[in-house]
Amino acid sequence: MAEDQRAGEHMAEGASETKPARDATQISTRPMSLVTWTLATFDTALFVLLGVLAAHTSGGLADLLAGLNTLVGVAVFCYLWALFVLAVRWVHGRVALDSAGVSTLALHGAAAGSVAGVVFLLGLLAVVLVPTLQSGGVRLQAVLLVLLIGAGVAAVVGGVVGLLASLLDIAVYGLAGALLPEAGSERVTEPRPR
Repeated sequence: MAEDQRAGEHMAEGASETKPARDATQISTRPMSLVTWTLATFDTALFVLLGVLAAHTSGGLADLLAGLNTLVGVAVFCYLWALFVLAVRWVHGRVALDSAGVSTLALHGAAAGSVAGVVFLLGLLAVVLVPTLQSGGVRLQAVLLVLLIGAGVAAVVGGVVGLLASLLDIAVYGLAGALLPEAGSERVTEPRPR
């Protein structure tokens, strides 16, 4: 009898949950696949490498590195890597690499990249501006104007980076599938939520 009552309470709790809430719970509790980790790490390393090469060819790398230290560089890389992991996981949680169309993956990648670009900007602004605002060195109106314009630019740049990264991920995943032996029935990507 007590088991029936607990089962009824559990069913009532499950009935009150909405489908998106259940899907979000399943996505957050599911272990991340090796494909997601690998592609996010590859994307982050390539993004940073291209940024460093662009700064080097423009001649601004020496000035940039003179103002940084190792701890700041590692912190920025880890923050960027975490954003790439979350973005790739979000895309892989909604569409499967092996069965979705290129346009679907590209659109999801652009959307995830836009959000990641804005979050990256917000993180950098928080680190840079909070101490300056506390000391009274900058007016709040100027910060809000920079934030408004910067968020738009970051969304566009992040969307382009997300689009290019998703197209590159499709190519790398296809190349890996062609070069590596079949895994049989083992599924290496994250299953889509039902």
